[in-house]
Amino acid sequence: MAELISKFEALGLSADKAKEAAGNKKLAPTLDSLITSTGQTEFTKSTGMLLYTLAATATKDKTPHADYIARAIVAGRIASTEQLGAATKFCAKNDPAAEETAFNETCGVGVVVSDEEIAASVQGAIDSSKDSLIKERYRVLGKVLGAVKKLPELRWADSGKVKAEFDAQTLALLGPKDERDTPAAAKAAAVKAAASTAPKAASATNATESNKWKPASLENMFASGDISRQHKPGENPQIKPELTKEHLAATKGMVITRFPPEPNGFLHIGHAKAINVNFGYAKTHGGVCNLRYDDTNPEAEEQEYVDSILETIRWLGFEPHNIFYSSDYFHQLFDLAVKLTEKGLAYVCHCSDIELKAQR
Repeated sequence: MAELISKFEALGLSADKAKEAAGNKKLAPTLDSLITSTGQTEFTKSTGMLLYTLAATATKDKTPHADYIARAIVAGRIASTEQLGAATKFCAKNDPAAEETAFNETCGVGVVVSDEEIAASVQGAIDSSKDSLIKERYRVLGKVLGAVKKLPELRWADSGKVKAEFDAQTLALLGPKDERDTPAAAKAAAVKAAASTAPKAASATNATESNKWKPASLENMFASGDISRQHKPGENPQIKPELTKEHLAATKGMVITRFPPEPNGFLHIGHAKAINVNFGYAKTHGGVCNLRYDDTNPEAEEQEYVDSILETIRWLGFEPHNIFYSSDYFHQLFDLAVKLTEKGLAYVCHCSDIELKAQR
């Protein structure tokens, strides 16, 4: 354990993070193997973080040639998370050692985007969205930045430099944020204006409507960050390619997500995030989201919670495409469990709580 911790600290991980990684039964052997494959014991922090990211995302069946990618990282050929993502996808279907030229082209190896090129590309994108930016100001910044990051000429540019240049140019165009960019201030001003002009009987209604939850712009929410780089339908490699074909045939290539709460209580703020991500991601990409109640524990579940969950989803501005209940196909799940047990791929454990804790 101590040797592993020392190895992982050499990547630039903090002492606590290195200890955590060394204790991870899945991550530790993968990361150790990748480090060994590079033949080095000292790494720059950026190189170390890329090796850690590769190890954390690598799987036996979906990330072949991981050792090759690790050596490419150490050699400086793969120098960003964008390049690492492209390398992983390329190696899932190709042998990089046999197709090195194609690997280099696909992953942008050796491509350098100058500061001047970044500035010019960002300026062009801002100019094309200038009217919208001046009208909507900081409310559409996420959408415009998302478009900037998708520019082909900036694919292999330093993402930090792109963001810094974008921030500088938008600040020069719009100036610092003010009351026009603060939803609370804008809402208060709208309520005040409505109250001063509307009849007294309608004032309470207007105030109530103004306080109603209004979801943030979906374009902004999914325009940047890791969630903007999620694979498209069919791009997530499966152990059996025929499964992908069956999946695409069933979904018609559409993004279909689901929100699966257990109706054993009222939802909390954490659920709000899950609802926005699941429903919002599908809506942004022209797909649908299903509500599936995980109602397989009747002792803790009540109709009051079932109704409240749906009401909350609608309050957040979404509508389920379908509403399902796990209990409706519980017998199918039971039959599948029986088949797995008969095949020797599952078993029924009769251990007591004490025995289980002792075996952990």
